[in-house]
Amino acid sequence: MNHKEIERWYRLRNAKKAAQYLMIVCVALLVCGYAVSVVVSRPHVPDSALPPEPGTRIEDFSYSSSGAHPFDLRATEAVATPSMDRVTLKSLEVVYRTKDGSKIVLKAESGELDRRTNNFAAKGKVKIEYNGALFSADEVFYSHDSLVVHTDSPVSIETPDLVLNGTGLKLWIEKEEAKIERDVKAQLFNVKWLESGGRLPI
Repeated sequence: MNHKEIERWYRLRNAKKAAQYLMIVCVALLVCGYAVSVVVSRPHVPDSALPPEPGTRIEDFSYSSSGAHPFDLRATEAVATPSMDRVTLKSLEVVYRTKDGSKIVLKAESGELDRRTNNFAAKGKVKIEYNGALFSADEVFYSHDSLVVHTDSPVSIETPDLVLNGTGLKLWIEKEEAKIERDVKAQLFNVKWLESGGRLPI
């Protein structure tokens, strides 16, 4: 093999290597271009736009607790967890009957029921009607074990002759007693003033 043939052989080998490198570079560019196009074409979806967790939606929901102190609960709409243990409520009404057959009626815009404990929370324009008195609060919480309705929000109690305003409330259903915790202010109506030494009409 003379000098020219050797030079030609090296040129052919270098040309083959260059062609191989060029093919590798082209393949790499194609892969990178595809990956970039996928990333660019896939829009970012914020967490707030993702669908909610799966649950069972129920219209005209009703529930009656069991035990010695039952109550009846109704809501225009409810969403239950897959286990049905917790239920989110919309426009709810709860009716509890006392020992003498009187009704305690609670109404609220929304709430949440724990079916394992029969505890529930009521929120939004909460109204409780009992024995001619109207209790109002932003939110209340009911403990079924202790039969107590309580809240730390501002509250008011209205009767035909009295209006009480304050902060915080405890309502003992079994005892039929209520207590405003603090900052109590009272307004009296239909009060008959007596002269000195007069007697109350009892």
